[in-house]
Amino acid sequence: MAPMTAPTFAHQLDVSLKQQAGHSLSQLLDLSHGHVVSLFQGLAPNDKYPENERPDFEMVYNKRLRNGNGWAEIATLHTKAVVALNDYRPDPMTQRPRPGGDAMKASKMQQELVNALYRWMMNTTTLTGWALPVLYQVCQDLKRIAMLADGQHVMRREKPVDLEDASRIMQKCFSACLNDRGSNNLMSRKMGTYYMAVLLFKVYFKLKSTALCKNLIKGIGAADLAPFGAYPVAHRVSYLYYMGVFAFLREDYTEAEKQFCSALSLCHAKARRNIELILDYLIPVLLLRGVLPSAKTLRKSERLSAIYTPFIAAYKSGDVGLYDRQLQAAEKRLMERGTYLIVERAREGAVRALVKKSWILEGKPARLSIDTFKRYYTVGAGIDIDSEEMECVLANMIYKGNLKGYISHQHQMVVLSKQTPFPWAPPFRDRGEAARKAREERELAERAKVPS
Repeated sequence: MAPMTAPTFAHQLDVSLKQQAGHSLSQLLDLSHGHVVSLFQGLAPNDKYPENERPDFEMVYNKRLRNGNGWAEIATLHTKAVVALNDYRPDPMTQRPRPGGDAMKASKMQQELVNALYRWMMNTTTLTGWALPVLYQVCQDLKRIAMLADGQHVMRREKPVDLEDASRIMQKCFSACLNDRGSNNLMSRKMGTYYMAVLLFKVYFKLKSTALCKNLIKGIGAADLAPFGAYPVAHRVSYLYYMGVFAFLREDYTEAEKQFCSALSLCHAKARRNIELILDYLIPVLLLRGVLPSAKTLRKSERLSAIYTPFIAAYKSGDVGLYDRQLQAAEKRLMERGTYLIVERAREGAVRALVKKSWILEGKPARLSIDTFKRYYTVGAGIDIDSEEMECVLANMIYKGNLKGYISHQHQMVVLSKQTPFPWAPPFRDRGEAARKAREERELAERAKVPS
């Protein structure tokens, strides 16, 4: 790619500004775009060092972007960030190489750039909704470079502060979108509300400051926004997904399931990566409730199918031993996604299936000894437990509503309810008389295999 001079860059910015071409403008300010290398190559030799406080390109932008109302400053800060990211000299403090350039300097420049764009948006009397792609791009770059800068701070044994500083600047940009008083909601900055909220969700999760997400949700709930369906599908899917993750982290699994299901219903069938991200959380949430994903759902992701097919098989058959072995095999992946504990809790469903299976194989009696349950549990789970531990397992099932009945401790017996001793997880679908008869035939066949 041929070198791009500062006058050429200024001309392209000027044309995009006059045409209000938000997407073209966002590409010109994209620090990952191909023009970054050519812009750096086109600079004067003395302008390629961050130490130069008065570079020649600054005078070029001030001259050629006079009517930009702050855009000369934005262009200057962007170019300074480009120069910093191309400064591969060793860190003067640690003498270590910097593969990403001087990210700390670039982060400061990008923070000033976003602040300059914020001032331009707030001071402009006309609608600035057309410039939302620019806001998205510079904020994305700010997040990425701030994370690189924090990594360099850690190498210096300094406190990483750039991402936290970036979050405060992005919070201002979110407020600028949320509180835009433009008469036309569809042409105002309000159309960027959900995109900026998602970006802040990501930053707060990274900073482990999830409590700050509540402020975003409250602000959106109180604002006069266009109907949710008027926003781009990509913005809605991302927002619902992160709302689900936030509910998941609070252990509000009912709300998490609602948000994930809504996000999944809006997701395009070919957006495999997005579907997989949603199912990564939705499947464990459903599994905890006793709702098993279908084979069709699992086929949407080979990786998730490999992880959860053994869990589902164990859940259906009551093979607690298989469930435990798969839990150990998938531990690393589940821990990475933060779903290990909920899948471990869902083990209760496999225990329920094992206890129910033992009741069926014994002929569905009204009473069954704890020792009988213990015998089946020892075989099914591969764990040798005593009667007290088995009684504790059964008492826990009764407490959680997985088993209807009561335990006679004196007689070491479990008295089961006459009607539905093992309640179904909602929503329950009655599959009809034919399915009921088929199930009874399977139970008889299984019972016949048990030695008398």
